[in-house]
Amino acid sequence: MNAAWLIAKSVLIEAMRRREIYAIVLVSTVIIGAVFTVDFFGLEGIVKFYREIALQVMSVATSLTVVVLAARQLPREFENRTIYPLLAKPVSRARFLTGKLLGVMLAAAFCFGLFMSVYLAGALYLGGGIPWALFAQYVYLQMLQFLVLATLAFWLSMLMNLDAAITLGALFMATSSVVSNAMVFVYDFVAPPAQVVLRVLNVAVPHLELFDLSEKAVHSELEMGGVRQQFWQPLGLDTMLSLTLYGGVFAAVYFGCALWCFRRRAL
Repeated sequence: MNAAWLIAKSVLIEAMRRREIYAIVLVSTVIIGAVFTVDFFGLEGIVKFYREIALQVMSVATSLTVVVLAARQLPREFENRTIYPLLAKPVSRARFLTGKLLGVMLAAAFCFGLFMSVYLAGALYLGGGIPWALFAQYVYLQMLQFLVLATLAFWLSMLMNLDAAITLGALFMATSSVVSNAMVFVYDFVAPPAQVVLRVLNVAVPHLELFDLSEKAVHSELEMGGVRQQFWQPLGLDTMLSLTLYGGVFAAVYFGCALWCFRRRAL
């Protein structure tokens, strides 16, 4: 796996050198600054609201970064013709794509790690405690979501041009939960053939909202009668394993489709 690791390192180094990641983190710092302002007035409920908004914005921003970074990996290699000397060496296309995916995920971890550092610094400053077990589960599931989005972006980049791949990947990321809720809402009002289609879509399309524990991580404790009580407990091991399998299956399918298209493309 030395070749895959070297490819991954090159992707990570390039991502760290670009300014986009740091600009996105700057936005999160502004959000945390707004949280500090709210704390100045002593409004704990609004502080929690802004914490939740901060996590949501950080997740969306990192997801967009992952989609853009993953979607441009292969098209840029073909455009710059840098892929030919790489594949001329004893590097298989599967190993090449694995290295690219690993590099994108390392860049995602770097970006999200910067976000979480800013968030934790603000949360600790404000006080109120951090549910570390739930927070760790939130970070893990977010990384799993980024993996699904990265493999999907790889596949889309093999099916269409770069702009279309980024647009579709971003639209899917932004509308996934809305579409899922809409399918549930209209299910009882459509004809049986349409219900079959909805059931198929419900299984075939990943539900990204399952990987979002931001509400639970922020509102894990409630104050009742002057006493703080644990409202949300960390997810059980069986639930975490199920979510890992759920995300892993979609990531494997998307990666397999991307690899199939990559192998069929003539060099």
